[in-house]
Amino acid sequence: MKVTEKQLAERYAGMTDAELEALDPRRLTPEAAQLRAAELKRRGAADTAAQEEAWARQDEEREKHLKRNHARQLTAVALVTAALLTEFAAARFIDIPGEVSTAVVVVLCGLAFYVLRRRT
Repeated sequence: MKVTEKQLAERYAGMTDAELEALDPRRLTPEAAQLRAAELKRRGAADTAAQEEAWARQDEEREKHLKRNHARQLTAVALVTAALLTEFAAARFIDIPGEVSTAVVVVLCGLAFYVLRRRT
């Protein structure tokens, strides 16, 4: 469902000053950002430098969080890949007991799960 400019303007008009100021215009469509700015202007308010700094800090934190998640995901993929290669190599090229190769696979997959679930 597409939201019209009139609906968006009405929604912004119904927001408190704090709610309206909390909206980061960089995360809005250009039209929504213009309507937000118009509503703030109508109320005699404007974005402050402190708000823009807070948005920049939020962007930095979001970027750091995404990088950490990406690194964790790559680590987990590497562990699962090592588990699969271990199982493949043990079955075809190395003469080791099945229990040992199974244990290695379980440990590597458990580590992958731990890495993904770890909170940082």
